[in-house]
Amino acid sequence: MRRPGQVVKEVAEFHASIPVVDLLLGSAIMRRDFVEGHGRGHADLPRLQAGGIDLVGLSIATRLPDLRGTFSTPFFWSQGVGWRALRSDHGIADALIDRVEGWDSASDGAFRIVRSAEDLDAVGGGAAEGRAVAAFIGAQGGHILEGDPANLARLQARGLRMLALAHVMDNALVGSDTGVRRGGLTGLGREVIAECRRLGVLVDLAHMSEAGVRDALPLLRPPFVLSHTGFTALAGGTSRWRHYSPRTRNLSDELARDVASAGGVIGVTLSAWLLGGSTLGTVGRAFDHALDLCGPSQVAVGSDMDGGLRMVVGATSFPAITAELLRRGHDRGTVAAVMGGNALRVLRDAGPAAG
Repeated sequence: MRRPGQVVKEVAEFHASIPVVDLLLGSAIMRRDFVEGHGRGHADLPRLQAGGIDLVGLSIATRLPDLRGTFSTPFFWSQGVGWRALRSDHGIADALIDRVEGWDSASDGAFRIVRSAEDLDAVGGGAAEGRAVAAFIGAQGGHILEGDPANLARLQARGLRMLALAHVMDNALVGSDTGVRRGGLTGLGREVIAECRRLGVLVDLAHMSEAGVRDALPLLRPPFVLSHTGFTALAGGTSRWRHYSPRTRNLSDELARDVASAGGVIGVTLSAWLLGGSTLGTVGRAFDHALDLCGPSQVAVGSDMDGGLRMVVGATSFPAITAELLRRGHDRGTVAAVMGGNALRVLRDAGPAAG
């Protein structure tokens, strides 16, 4: 008898044969160690390897965890960011990028940062048991730019490939879906979107207010993403105490359709709270819903593992997600696209990486 999460050999072989990509992990924010297994959270290098995950987006942020950012300094200090770095958003960003680069250096080739189009082309290549886990660097929250779009070029030169203008709180670029004002895109936000397009940094609409998303869509051309979300039609509860809830954090069906129709790829989270359940069937239901709304070329995985929320599954169970999608009747081409092909496409199409 198979244990929960185990898959049959045929499905395991199929999973190992396709590129598997997760658009967003919070490990760089929440973990000092990554190359060695640490048993906490949802992901580290051994668990990514065991789950057959080929490429992950390691997201950084500079204002956490509360809606006004007032606890950011003690939070990042507790996560190992030094006092000198804590003096500025740039300092925190550099410290977290240094952390990821340190993991690359310490891994003896088993973990590598994507720095070129050729690196992306190599994702998922070779024997499954011998290939490295690759990572690209993303960021969440416009605070990281310190009010100047020109600072994006400095971060791009350090390897930044994806930027979410919003995060858990409002900022000078755009309102957050879990913010206080939840306003639309500002003039500064419009400048930043233009700069992203110029530099080949992938725009991420995740965490934006609905007004912000609607302001941004006319300015965007594919590729762009909304990296991690659930759907209010499946989980739309509110909280008496917090702005952050499934209703504020998830996408409406109408907005999801509009994002996909404009060419955006939507990453489905694995958060139990945002999916409205804690079983593989809940995960499958969310992907069914996303595929019905958006089509097979516009859906990806954006788990938000190690992001502070409880996940339905961790990194080692990604083959079980593939099995669940196949079990629900999706053909292998669709499953391959959702599990990695669509995410790879938008990353390749975004433009050149930092050298």
